[in-house]
Amino acid sequence: MDPNGVLASGELLKWTNYILGWQVRYFKLARDGYISYSLSKEDSMGTKGSIKIDKMILQLHKQSEVRFDIVTPSVTWYLRSYTPLDRDTWTGIIEKQREVLPMSISREGSVLLLAQSSLEVLSDLNIKLDELNSFKDSLSQQLSEIRSTLNHESPKLKQKLATIQATVSGIVATSTNCIEMFNEREQYWQDQIAVEKEKSQKLEILYSATNRENTELIKHNAPQGPHLNEDEFFDAIEETLDKMDNLEEKLQNLEVEVKKPDTSSDKKDHRMYNQMQELINKYVELSKQDPEAEPSWQCLSKSGVTKIYRKEEEKDGVLLDYLVATTTVEGVTAAEMSEVFHNGKLKLEWDHTIEADKKLETLDDYCAVYHQILKRVWPTAQRDLVYASHKQRLDIPGEHPSWIVCNVSCDHPSVPEGTSGYTRATIEVVLFCQTVCDKTDPTRKDVSCKIVYSASVNPGGWAPASAVRAISQREYPKFLKKIATFAIDHVKKSEIKY
Repeated sequence: MDPNGVLASGELLKWTNYILGWQVRYFKLARDGYISYSLSKEDSMGTKGSIKIDKMILQLHKQSEVRFDIVTPSVTWYLRSYTPLDRDTWTGIIEKQREVLPMSISREGSVLLLAQSSLEVLSDLNIKLDELNSFKDSLSQQLSEIRSTLNHESPKLKQKLATIQATVSGIVATSTNCIEMFNEREQYWQDQIAVEKEKSQKLEILYSATNRENTELIKHNAPQGPHLNEDEFFDAIEETLDKMDNLEEKLQNLEVEVKKPDTSSDKKDHRMYNQMQELINKYVELSKQDPEAEPSWQCLSKSGVTKIYRKEEEKDGVLLDYLVATTTVEGVTAAEMSEVFHNGKLKLEWDHTIEADKKLETLDDYCAVYHQILKRVWPTAQRDLVYASHKQRLDIPGEHPSWIVCNVSCDHPSVPEGTSGYTRATIEVVLFCQTVCDKTDPTRKDVSCKIVYSASVNPGGWAPASAVRAISQREYPKFLKKIATFAIDHVKKSEIKY
């Protein structure tokens, strides 16, 4: 035992709230019967809460082997251990210590819990009362027979027999009174249940009405999500994105059969072509600039070969703000990387933020319009996109062909904005790919792809601008790593394509 009187101590996960979720806390069980917790073992600020274990109810979770709750009339701790063995150890020590503490009325549960259990056992009590009455009648008959047999014995013995019979009658009468009290209590709780059901029905009606109002608000681009401050908003988004990242890591081990991309001729007469050419020209010029040499570029972060830059410039009286990432991927060409990014079926295999992706219209062999539904990131509303994805080959004399993919939001009559039930986001995303290879007969080890990536996203609805920029800066490197890993694995056994 600890010299300070601590019977057990260690880390458990405690549910805090819907923004921060499960958080690690350091718990102690003292010999005096108090269980308490602090932020960490080294926390000098003292305990954040404590409960006397003889005044609580210990509940084990039915669906989880690591969950258990500590319940009192005023507070509930929702706890989770790292392993089932840890849970058994903690609950075992708590129960053992409760046995040596003085009995407390609240140790057996609150009045509410007793009242709830009374509803379940009431029918059994009525059965036992009938049995008790039968035993009373049988005992009364037996006492009468004994009294008639001992008719000539002393009056004192007869008096004792009468006392026994009166005692039995008193027991039955008291039991009857107890059942009547249970009946009254049952009626009380049934009345309470009826009141709660009525409240529940009203809430369901109110919820349905509110849900309809929210749908109408979505149609008119009303602000979405709870009004959290920027720190709370960013923390909630980060937590959900981390969960998605964990899911992606698990899915990376799955083997998926992939169809080869289509390589047909390009057309130049669809309605999005001119807009795409303007965007391509802008980013081709941008890719020729050297961010390391030009003072207008600011390097925000650097991780290995991946760098993120920001540039602000004024053009025609409009302030343009670019957030651009650059990296190099070994063993992949520009044509192969652009196909992984452009091909809708391949995208579903590596981009797990997408819930559904449907092609609405084919504009030409290298351009199509898609309707994409994104997975919801709490606390924001669920988003969707309607965009045209255009891929184009750029021939540069003396070099391998470069490829560029542009994804630009557009309208489509089959999914008008405000009718899909989602908040419509808009995007302008460009992936510029350039093959780097100086050998005439290269292998996979001799080729690489230089990438310039930029994404301008307006999430629609309500979202702090600073949080959107911070999340974009955080997601750029993860996105490039994700698509690069998939592309390398996708092409490693195929012939090199330029």
